[in-house]
Amino acid sequence: MESWSGRGEHERPEGEPLSKLLPAWRRRTERYGLTAGNETGGPGLSRADIARLTGVTEEWYGSLEDGEAADCTEDFLDRLSTALGLSLTERGTLYERALGRPPSSAAIPQASAAVEMDDLFQCFIDNQSHPACVADAAWNVIGHNQPMRDWFPWTAHQGNMLRWALLSQDAREQLVNWREDWARSYVGQIRFARSRDRRNEALRRLQREVLANTPGAREMWHRKESRESGDGSLRRLRLPFHQGREVAVRIVALRPMRSDRLRVFVLMENCPKVIGS
Repeated sequence: MESWSGRGEHERPEGEPLSKLLPAWRRRTERYGLTAGNETGGPGLSRADIARLTGVTEEWYGSLEDGEAADCTEDFLDRLSTALGLSLTERGTLYERALGRPPSSAAIPQASAAVEMDDLFQCFIDNQSHPACVADAAWNVIGHNQPMRDWFPWTAHQGNMLRWALLSQDAREQLVNWREDWARSYVGQIRFARSRDRRNEALRRLQREVLANTPGAREMWHRKESRESGDGSLRRLRLPFHQGREVAVRIVALRPMRSDRLRVFVLMENCPKVIGS
């Protein structure tokens, strides 16, 4: 696993180093009901406590707090985040300082994403006049509003957005210019998501199913197109809900600041033309 060893000082992320952050986070653990009393008799867990909770030696953890280069694995950083009671933002800072990159969303069990689909998120999408849904990092729908269910009845069963769009015959008939406007974009989004979340088993299964069963998917995949999202895209639909009438929509993709596992998708009709689209 890559560490800071051998990197120039100018390559470190901006901000305080781990040698300052880790002791401060450790002393703070009394607020989480974890206090055992540290080596100086002050509040918070001791270095020995953190070493025990994370499965490393006290000497090794002490060297990390002292600012010495260490090879940190993702598993260790996740155990350390839990032991210190870090927030999602602080966990990201820990990864940046230790590995030089943010954590992958796959480092958190995907099943827990559904837990974050709370009443506030549901209220937000229920108040949208346009079709809206909430999905996890693998495009599993975990929340939707009534307009979304009217347009796409399969969302009532909490289906997967990309499985429907890429694997169903209905989608090929209802998504106008299916191959170029929809399928290529979605295959590129899967490629981007897999490059960031190599450990995400749900994404791996989605990639395998799509490449095996979607017409032309392997050729699209080998183009190596990578897209983060379809945010802002103009797309056309011909759904049973509209009695076959063609409808143009803008896809708006949002990510809540309090979660790195959820995304909100809104299909907006009658939007003004956007320059360059």
